[in-house]
Amino acid sequence: MLTFLRHLNMKYILNLIVLSTLCSCGLLYESNTPIIYKSQSFVETKSPEAPNYESLSSWAVHPDDDPDVLASFKNKEPKLDVDVFFIYPTLHSNKEDLSWNSDIYSIDTRNLVLQSSVQYQSSAWYSLGKLYVPYYRQAHLRIFSPEFWENGGKNAYELAYEDLRQAFLMFLKKYNNDRPIIIAGHSQGAGHAKRLLKEFFDGKPLQKKLIAAYLIGTRVMEDEFTNIKHMTNESETGGFVTWNSYRLMSESKERKAIYTISKEWVKGAACSNPITWNTQKNSQYSDHKGFLYLNKKVYPKTVKIESIDDKLLIKTPKVGLFKRILISTVKDYHKADVNLFWEDIRVNSRTRSKSYLKN
Repeated sequence: MLTFLRHLNMKYILNLIVLSTLCSCGLLYESNTPIIYKSQSFVETKSPEAPNYESLSSWAVHPDDDPDVLASFKNKEPKLDVDVFFIYPTLHSNKEDLSWNSDIYSIDTRNLVLQSSVQYQSSAWYSLGKLYVPYYRQAHLRIFSPEFWENGGKNAYELAYEDLRQAFLMFLKKYNNDRPIIIAGHSQGAGHAKRLLKEFFDGKPLQKKLIAAYLIGTRVMEDEFTNIKHMTNESETGGFVTWNSYRLMSESKERKAIYTISKEWVKGAACSNPITWNTQKNSQYSDHKGFLYLNKKVYPKTVKIESIDDKLLIKTPKVGLFKRILISTVKDYHKADVNLFWEDIRVNSRTRSKSYLKN
């Protein structure tokens, strides 16, 4: 018994160390007070060097140059003859940084992209087919605060989109070879993905090549597109799915919570069920295929959707006592929009792709 207690205490201490580490690197850290950003006029800021998408160095992930962080996500399932174009979320967020757009040639920027979004988000599509993730001069997080939008934010956002537009044009010209396409993105990435869909797919010849669009962590209205519809069954193709995740909390905790994306902003938005993929307004633990945790292990039957309207309300995932203690410190689930349903997304992408390829 004494040995068991010592082992338990050691495990508890190790988990506290892990908690401290995760908080210090920002993966679980949340600020309980509004962030005050430093800034300067956009015209006074020199934009970083533009990407060159003919070069593999401007791609975070490319079939001809897979990063090491994806090696553990290889599996025995044969890859399908489809392409995935993934756009990562806002990672350029240091409140002391005066720049409006990120520098894709910075080692720090590249490491952050690879070790966060590429590893824990784009990996959901890695085993499906050919995965493309362009580096882009994404806009700083502060542009989403109204006071910064007119004084540089809009320009920064346009610069980011223009990079992605050029990346997508190069993808079509040099790499795609008329294969069917999945468009996916999270947060700022999903916002840019919406624009790519409107410019290149909606009512255009390329729409015939669209397997599905996964527009995660942004606001998408039911009538966002003219011809691309909100999909409501697991094997449907040619449309989009979308959701924003929120933790189900008591009223007292809710009053203290500060969200990356406010509930007011997503009012009236379309919202998919990323577990059942139909019009069901909740789910059971038994339905859930898998949450990708920070140790890169997938935990099935751990997430339950309590309700859906224009957003998901989710109970704290059941991933064991110590992991649940870590997760319980997180009130804003925006960062986990993909991780929570990682295996569900992986399986669903395969289902939709097979359905498309049969037709």
